[in-house]
Amino acid sequence: MSSLPILSIVESYLGHRTYGDLLRNYFSNHSACPADLYWYNEDRTLPTRIINRLFSLCIPNRWIQEQNLDLRWFRIQYGFGYMARQLALRKLKQTRYAALHFHTQALALASLDLMKKLPTIISLDMTAAQASTIKTHPNLRWTYSPNWYLEKQVYETAAKVVTFSQVARQSVINDYDINPDKVQVIYPGVDLTRITPSETSFPQTPYRILFVGGDFHRKGGQDLLTVFLQTCADQAELHLVTQTDIDCCHPNVHIYRNITAYTPEWLTLYRQANVFIMPTCAEPFGWVFIEAMAAGLPIIATRLSAIPEMVTHNDTGFLIEPGDRAALAQHLRALIDNPSLGRAMGTRARTVAEQKFNAHTNFQTLESLFIKLTTSKLDTQLDTPYSCAMD
Repeated sequence: MSSLPILSIVESYLGHRTYGDLLRNYFSNHSACPADLYWYNEDRTLPTRIINRLFSLCIPNRWIQEQNLDLRWFRIQYGFGYMARQLALRKLKQTRYAALHFHTQALALASLDLMKKLPTIISLDMTAAQASTIKTHPNLRWTYSPNWYLEKQVYETAAKVVTFSQVARQSVINDYDINPDKVQVIYPGVDLTRITPSETSFPQTPYRILFVGGDFHRKGGQDLLTVFLQTCADQAELHLVTQTDIDCCHPNVHIYRNITAYTPEWLTLYRQANVFIMPTCAEPFGWVFIEAMAAGLPIIATRLSAIPEMVTHNDTGFLIEPGDRAALAQHLRALIDNPSLGRAMGTRARTVAEQKFNAHTNFQTLESLFIKLTTSKLDTQLDTPYSCAMD
């Protein structure tokens, strides 16, 4: 393959930050394929910051925002894309690159011309078509049309589209009419050397329930808190990792804020837990589920989006419908009353994580795509691959 590096630009919040950190670690320490990874919003100039701020201005009406009638979803994502483009142009002026990588597709919205001059891989967890079905009323899905239109051009122009799940792959193919041969699932992974099952013998007293979700309400945190307080608060502990302010003073409810992935406190919470529960109402992928599986925990989750590709009902955990507090209480009670059931589910969950969600092996697959891409395009790209930086 070419000795020239890959330019990778990655979103930097929540699960995307974790993905970027793991990706950087892999290409820095394990890969034969050189890559320079940057966060999309680093190294911003003042004009770029001002323009991005204008893109993200809010109409002061919560309902309009929630229904996307102000097209804020498009404006924010295009702002991300604008920042990514400016960053890409600066880096392309400084360094010769063999190919581009954008994670996610929003970062490529303003860079179609660059993608036409350098072979590009797009990776993503959720399409705009998927987002439109879960974020707004069915009659208002049209508000996602600008995203839909530009995303289609991004997918058509990309050399390869990598999705985090089969459900996202089907959306790219069916909703955007993209050749199935171009679209490949590479599941995100976790660092299995750092996230390990607890060596503490079961059962533990009190029983520890773990929830990790930045947006407490969207992630079903209120459902879990209500069920906990009504059914098992006297014999269990609820540990909530969230960025949302929660008004609860029960002695068995513990709230943690500003904890980041793979920190000692974060790892300890997983290792001390008996079960992981996040009954989310909307989810593009759900990193926390594969992290909990790696920690050897049984899981209670909702039957949404890609979650059934991670959690198998009655095998590695339980799947319920969003908002079904009765089912949540029933399955939680079953795990509390039968610790061996949770232990068996957690053991199987760890095995699935090792086989399906191993960051190292999954990044090896991504690396092989870069090698194949740069090898096949080498002859045609080496003459003028960087003229786009001067456009």
